[in-house]
Amino acid sequence: MICEEFRETLEQEGYEVDCALNGKDGIQKIQKNDYNLVFLDSAMPMMDGKKVLERIRHFSRVPVAFITGFLPEHKEKEILHLGAMVCLRKPLDLDRVKTVIHTVARSARD
Repeated sequence: MICEEFRETLEQEGYEVDCALNGKDGIQKIQKNDYNLVFLDSAMPMMDGKKVLERIRHFSRVPVAFITGFLPEHKEKEILHLGAMVCLRKPLDLDRVKTVIHTVARSARD
């Protein structure tokens, strides 16, 4: 349900969005498709976000925004060290999400 709400919100903003309902599905989609940015939730069925991020980094450098309800500072540093570009807190701030998207889009153009 949260994934669909996130999708609807971003599509209303004009973005093309794909969703995965669990970590395994997400990894498979990233292996098969070319994404500009991945929003990765820390709490997912089958595999937590940290494990998914670790697996993604074995085969892709796609920018990842890590979404979490709560993350102690030392854990946030660990996630960033694993290759996430940013950690976003729940509830998500749409302006912050758009800033992340625009940052990635600018980097792709440069």
